[in-house]
Amino acid sequence: MTHERATVTDDRSRADVLQRLARLTDPDIDDLTRTLDARVALDQLASPALLVDLDGTVLDANEQVLGLGVERDALRGRALWAPTLWDSDDPTLTLAPLIEAGAEGRAGQRTIDIGGAAPRPGRVSLTPVLDDGRAVAVLLVELRGLTDSRETDELIAATTQALAAAEDIFRAVAENTSDLVCLHDPTGTFTYVSPSVRRLLDVDPASLSGTHPVDLAHAGTRDALVQAIQDAGRRGSEPTRFRHRLRHRNGSFRWFETAITPILAPDGSVRQLQSSNRDITEQRETEQSLIKQAFHDELTGLPNKALLIDRMSHALAVSARTSQPIGVLFIDLDGFKTINDTLGHQVGDTALLKVSERLTAIVRPGDTLARIGGDKFVMLCASTDGARGATAVARRILDAFAQPFVLEGREIQIGASIGIATSIGAEDPTQIIENADTAMHEAKHEGRGRFAIHDEVDQSLALERIDTEEALRRAVHNNELRLHYQPELDLESGRIVGFEALVRWQRPDGRLVPPGEFIPLAEETGIIVEIGRWVIAEACRQASLWRVHRTPEQEPVRIWVNLSARQLGDLDLVPYVERTVEAAGISTDEICLEITESALMDDAQAATEQLDELRRIGISLGIDDFGTGWSQFAYLQRLPLDVLKIDRSFVSGLVPDHAAATIVAAIIDLAHALGLIVIAEGVESEDQLAVLRELDCDQALGFLFSEPREPAAFEAALTAN
Repeated sequence: MTHERATVTDDRSRADVLQRLARLTDPDIDDLTRTLDARVALDQLASPALLVDLDGTVLDANEQVLGLGVERDALRGRALWAPTLWDSDDPTLTLAPLIEAGAEGRAGQRTIDIGGAAPRPGRVSLTPVLDDGRAVAVLLVELRGLTDSRETDELIAATTQALAAAEDIFRAVAENTSDLVCLHDPTGTFTYVSPSVRRLLDVDPASLSGTHPVDLAHAGTRDALVQAIQDAGRRGSEPTRFRHRLRHRNGSFRWFETAITPILAPDGSVRQLQSSNRDITEQRETEQSLIKQAFHDELTGLPNKALLIDRMSHALAVSARTSQPIGVLFIDLDGFKTINDTLGHQVGDTALLKVSERLTAIVRPGDTLARIGGDKFVMLCASTDGARGATAVARRILDAFAQPFVLEGREIQIGASIGIATSIGAEDPTQIIENADTAMHEAKHEGRGRFAIHDEVDQSLALERIDTEEALRRAVHNNELRLHYQPELDLESGRIVGFEALVRWQRPDGRLVPPGEFIPLAEETGIIVEIGRWVIAEACRQASLWRVHRTPEQEPVRIWVNLSARQLGDLDLVPYVERTVEAAGISTDEICLEITESALMDDAQAATEQLDELRRIGISLGIDDFGTGWSQFAYLQRLPLDVLKIDRSFVSGLVPDHAAATIVAAIIDLAHALGLIVIAEGVESEDQLAVLRELDCDQALGFLFSEPREPAAFEAALTAN
């Protein structure tokens, strides 16, 4: 049976067909009616046409596809880019973007070789079928062969004109950007270089035409450049990004962040490459500076404990493969406190610098010398034959220290006690360092200026440690702990605005033990949690007693209590603080908590959660000893802080060291930008105080104002306050 069919080609009639197809998406229409009506609508079009869903699957075709030598029933259910219709290696590259555009409600057109019985160049036009302005689940695709030479010439001319316009736009952008923009052939050879290369590399752009980027590349990043060029030709339109170095005319090398994007020909092949190169030399230098701050000692420039642990971990991994143990030397200076007390901290810093230089001269290639705090150094001997090799290094150190150091024009003898430990029987870096530390204390006990090996340490030291631990456990219950307070002054008004609470241990024999002699042991054994709770309770009690010394309109004088890493891991910390403050009858404004940077190292995420909870109940928080830890700047924005305390090591170097003043000024500016109050610790001279005021520091504490004392010593001052 045959039927008459009127075909249409004008835009108005095509719109009618599209409107009719849109109505067929009505869910109330049955499938048979939908199929028949769709065919009737398609058959009105003069050119071969397909009905395609939003995934690119052919739903139906009109009778005009017979002219291409294809049965329309053979097309139904197949992907639009199936090879039945096309004489192309990969029609997906051409047709998939059309489907994506149609799904977004946009029309599109592409040129592609149409296959079938008579292959020829053709044009694929896609028009979305819209319902209320939205693309529905069908698309109309029309195919036209470019058999007319005039039509083909017009298409080529239009394409050439579009390419020329695009090239003009590219050059206009490239020649007015500060970045280096280049065009390359598929092998990477320069075909165009933007004028900015004169400023960036001091090179004439014309001189680079026909050369290859590897001619400018640094040897260390050349392979990355070659690989990126190869990858760019394999990744379609996805840019390849990497960092590398290019040679400046003066012989130096600049760092660039580069993105290489392939420009494709109509057949999908790479016609050329386009690269955008941004100079990141200054950014790279800043990154390296921050890394150095995070992993190197501020005074000596030596690796700090974090970097030492990292290198020990690598050395232990090598040791496990080679069965060659590593050795660790724990070096503690003898009598260094006397230098600080008699000649001052500045001379002490000079002594530490000279010591580090002398030790560095002894370090073997592949070994690491680190300063882990104060006058303590650790040397990692990555490859030793047990303790014998480390012992040889220890003897060289003692021989070197036999020569006096020249400080302030005078010869001063500085000795060293050395503890030696190996990785034999201990696979954890921290444990090996602790073993070496234990051996160092044995060397000091034996008379200083010598070394001791951990394997040969007398057991009496371990027994003494156990006795001290038991006595410390009894100290809280026997009321042997004391709190001394050091005032914090506002540098503008001169008023006392707070106190730092410092714990002491009053032994039964009357000796007052400073925190440095028992807090490390309390931290290691976990006793610090119980001690810390006592300190918080006692500080709250004292805050309640000091209330009588201020009028109702005066701001409360805050008491700062230090939190340890162990306390931050106590899940009952926040409820305990909340209960204790309430029981003391004070407000949360009167008790504040501070943490050191090192307290964040074990579990920064858990510590941050605890601090957030403390802030939630109204407790003010501060970071103590800023600048001596593991990542000086990274966490400041993440933690809920109110106060930043500058470490005394920076304050002691303020006068006359202009570099130290620059660092302190930068810390103060950074803290103020983050809305933090800045407190300087360890102020000991009027000159330091004057510099801090000039740098706009908010508050300060130190021996210049008062040493830590019992609370009764400050009652008169608080009344006058």
